[in-house]
Amino acid sequence: MTNNENEKKNELGQESQLYDLRKKQLECTIITTNGVPVKGFIEAYDRFVVLVRTSAGKQSLIYKHAISTILANK
Repeated sequence: MTNNENEKKNELGQESQLYDLRKKQLECTIITTNGVPVKGFIEAYDRFVVLVRTSAGKQSLIYKHAISTILANK
């Protein structure tokens, strides 16, 4: 596989996880590359950013390149 094919495969995995979290309105924790956890619900996303609504009603716009981990809360 070439690097481009690997990137597309990774993008599809991200897309399906973000879609499920948004569609099912599951709470998640996004950990940024500098270690800051952002807990909330995925409101929207595109190719470059993820919009998270916290339980306090605030919105956080997170660039995808700054995301280290996405964990679904149970």
